[in-house]
Parts: sequence; structure tokens; C-alpha cells
Amino acid sequence: MLKLVACFVLLGQVSSLFDPTTCGQGKTCVAIPDGCITTSPSTCQQGISFKRSSASFLEVELFSNNLGANSAYTSYMAIGFQPAACAEVETASAMPCMASTPVMECSALNGRLMSPAVSWNTADPQNVRIDNAADLATAVALSMSALENANGQTYCKLTQRITGAPLNGLPNANQIFIW
Repeated sequence: MLKLVACFVLLGQVSSLFDPTTCGQGKTCVAIPDGCITTSPSTCQQGISFKRSSASFLEVELFSNNLGANSAYTSYMAIGFQPAACAEVETASAMPCMASTPVMECSALNGRLMSPAVSWNTADPQNVRIDNAADLATAVALSMSALENANGQTYCKLTQRITGAPLNGLPNANQIFIW
């Protein structure tokens, strides 16, 4: 059984590509405001879902309204994975929640087009680029299978190999989410 704590960073209604009726049916969903998926999906401002799409792959959906722009990030939606609940991590290791965790993201940094990427949360936690991120993304077959950016809504669907990835010998392989 996949036991993860997923934390997401999104800035900003459910995208037309996101299907809230499949939440809880093999797909885990978290959205803001709390409970909007079950009570009134049209009021959801941002959220994530994740599921195993096959024995080897994880599928992640990210959606948000009105992604803001600032000098460092034009658009950024991400999910970070840690092996236990925040309270457990903070008690056992005295590290903050989401510290030293792998991240999957859809980002449009410094004026570039939205694309899939892997990154890493440091012990602070602060999100940083991984030196050989492109090689790692290739090794885990990270791909963006859907992107919608219309009417102030952004939706992104990612898939990533989480078992059997050829990471042997690649630097920073410990900074990638693997089952």
C-alpha cells in the first residue's frame, strides 16, 4: 500500500480536465478549501491527486486558479513526498515538515514554457534545483501528459516511474521519489 504524505504548493475552481468523481476510487485527492471535492467541486481553488497508474508508474494531477507571477517563478505547482505525517517527521527527526524530500513539479520558471521537472527540498526546507535534474527526469521517465492553461485556471498531469528506474550510478538519485 502506498503510504505517503503529500504536501502541495499551489497558488490560486477545478480544471475541466480534473475529474473529482474519481476521487477515492483508486485516486487520492486533496483540495482547498477543505471538503470542496465532495461538497461542491466548482468551489475548489487548488488541489492535487495521485494514483498508481500501473505497477511501475505514479500519476499526479495538479490544478490551481490564478497562478501568480513574481520575479523568480512565473508559474509553479508542485507535490513533495515524505514517508510519514508531518507530526511524525518533526517528532522523530526534529526536522521541519517536507524537509529533505523529493518534489515533482509543473513549472514555468523565468519566462519559460510550463514543463515537468524534479527538484528537492533541503533540510530548511527550501526548494532547490538538482544539478542533473534532466538526467534524473529521463531515468524515471517523467512526463507531462496534459496541460491546460485557460480562463485563469492551470491544470497539469504528470507521470513518473517509481519502481525499476535505471538510477544506478546517477548522482543525486536519492533526491528522486522512488517506491
